[in-house]
Amino acid sequence: MTTDIERSVLDHLRASHEPLREFALYDRVVTDLGDAVSPDAFVSSMERLMTSGHVHVIADRDPLRKDPAPFQPRYYRVVD
Repeated sequence: MTTDIERSVLDHLRASHEPLREFALYDRVVTDLGDAVSPDAFVSSMERLMTSGHVHVIADRDPLRKDPAPFQPRYYRVVD
């Protein structure tokens, strides 16, 4: 079962044609679905998408900026 958050994430990743930083992706999903999307619900959705093989994560080992908790310096790309 795919949630609205997961559908929005996959739509944005496909449209971008490049990896998106976790916090930037969250901002795009909130723009679509509203402030009802909590950071924790978003992170949980990303974990489900990674586990199910729909997205691939790339860790930024030397981030220049700090993202607010619970976000990490990670980039996601869709796996089609």
